[in-house]
Amino acid sequence: MSDNSITDTLIKAETPQGWKVIDKSGSGDYGARNDIAVIYPPNRKPIVMAIMSRRTEKNAKSDDAMIAEAAKRIFDNLVF
Repeated sequence: MSDNSITDTLIKAETPQGWKVIDKSGSGDYGARNDIAVIYPPNRKPIVMAIMSRRTEKNAKSDDAMIAEAAKRIFDNLVF
């Protein structure tokens, strides 16, 4: 889970350098895509992040970039 490259385009894509990520992703019909992660910033308590997206068409493709963009917006607004 922490060393897999399958999820490199999801939450990990926007995680600040030096932070450890352990995550699990999934996908399904309607382009559903999700990633749930426990993120370990240096010298801070862990953060749990879960992001899911879904389309309206049953055969739609999932959009990893949408998950990454949501993660970026969250990271950009984190306050410690």
